[in-house]
Amino acid sequence: MAETNVADTLVEYLSSRGVRNIFGVLAHTSFAIGDAIAKRPHMRFINAQHEGGAGNMALGYARATKKPAVCLVSAGGGATNIVTAVAQAHKESVPLFVISSDIDTAASAKGAFSSFHGMEHVRLFQPITKQSAKLERVEELGSLLDTLFRQTTRGRQGPVFFIVPEDLQHESLPEPLSFAPTAEPVAPAMDTGAAQSAVDLLLQAKTPVVLAGTGVDWAGAREEVRELAELLSLPVAVSYTAKGVFPENHPLALGCLGFGSRPYARKFFQESDLILALGATFSEGTTMRFGHEIIPEKAKIIQIDTDPEELGSNYPTALSIQADAKIALRAIIDGVKSRQPKANGARAQAIRQAKQAWRNDLDEKTAKSGLTYESVMKTLNDLLTGNEILTTSGMTGDTLRGIDAETPIIHAGEFRAIGTALATAMGVKLGRPDARVICVTGDGSFMMEQQELATATFHKIPIFVLILRNNAYGGMKRDQMKTYGGRVIGTELFIPDLPKLAELYGAKGFAVTKKEELKPVFQQALA
Repeated sequence: MAETNVADTLVEYLSSRGVRNIFGVLAHTSFAIGDAIAKRPHMRFINAQHEGGAGNMALGYARATKKPAVCLVSAGGGATNIVTAVAQAHKESVPLFVISSDIDTAASAKGAFSSFHGMEHVRLFQPITKQSAKLERVEELGSLLDTLFRQTTRGRQGPVFFIVPEDLQHESLPEPLSFAPTAEPVAPAMDTGAAQSAVDLLLQAKTPVVLAGTGVDWAGAREEVRELAELLSLPVAVSYTAKGVFPENHPLALGCLGFGSRPYARKFFQESDLILALGATFSEGTTMRFGHEIIPEKAKIIQIDTDPEELGSNYPTALSIQADAKIALRAIIDGVKSRQPKANGARAQAIRQAKQAWRNDLDEKTAKSGLTYESVMKTLNDLLTGNEILTTSGMTGDTLRGIDAETPIIHAGEFRAIGTALATAMGVKLGRPDARVICVTGDGSFMMEQQELATATFHKIPIFVLILRNNAYGGMKRDQMKTYGGRVIGTELFIPDLPKLAELYGAKGFAVTKKEELKPVFQQALA
């Protein structure tokens, strides 16, 4: 029986699970794993400039493909550099499989203070992963790989962290592992009584609304949300993190709630007597710091989520259902259809009027002004065709408010990390090469990850990067000035000539200083 080593077996396992792109930065302690990737021409290693960039690319790739994304980092600083991306994946329930090398077993035994890169990797990642584990014996490889990889998508999705010491990467396995795929578990059927109770509450309500979260997108339930909304003329808003999960060109779309929302979205929720929450957590960003500024105090709530810990955790519910959103919605839709309700066209008309009034005000404001955030977003919005995926950070609120999204906008969500949108856009493009990918970011956010332009050039990843420049961490500077008598510290920045910087990285750079220049420059960049 031919022997095979741990590094080759690890990479072959990933290949058998459909992994084709691995993001990361190599080092001496991970060379064996890198070489195993190099021997497989159908697999691609996307080497970033920084492990944080690799982690953000993986986040974008997982969001775009709805599949686990894989990162490879090295012992010590390589692992600590990806902590922020892993923490974001944990908070936003994104499936990442992060592999880290470690120093060899003999050096590790000397203690963390004596060896190169020595540190306690397992405990560092435990609070921000579903599981953090280290390979101690080669015989454990098969069971650890299967357990960890499955965990990324089972139940509430999230990241896992797997450490493989350098010396064990070269060790031979006593016998080859079997990579026979295991059937994914079938999601449990929706409880008939719960579905009937949800239908009763919906039909009894006078002004019901829907709140759709990212759980709808991961469950592949966007079409079911549309069908139910049209059956009952339900206004649909999405959570702060789920902009575009319900297409905003739909007559019943309110856009996102909370920070970055449009004013009419809040109005419809304040008038509601029932909220059907689907894969949404009633988060701080969505509810404007909890309370009842968005969520009316007397409204009944039906909450459907795969994670039982989320049910009723922030607001009391009239009905809590632990279920997959797609299966739950299908049962509710069937129940509604059996009752043959009449749709109320007046609600769609009211949304259309509110949306048009807001848009008229925006058009009037931008017509009178020069180059502003609003005019930039309006120009970009007018050029979108529906085949674009936007990523954003540093300008998240303005992007959420100004764009009519037909597909989900991808951003750092409630983790609110800046310095992420550029690398995330690159991961999205690799996962969805058919889409036009646009990164909208602030200048301060961009400077944190500008080196990843080199990665985009090296790997030929075509994206459009739109940087809103104000030589500051703009939102923080604004709030600092309001709160501290106009005093500013630590929020103003030196920003270099960004078009020249882009050219140094092998990209094309444009500078727009007048509103009239926006459309032709955007058209050229989008082409």
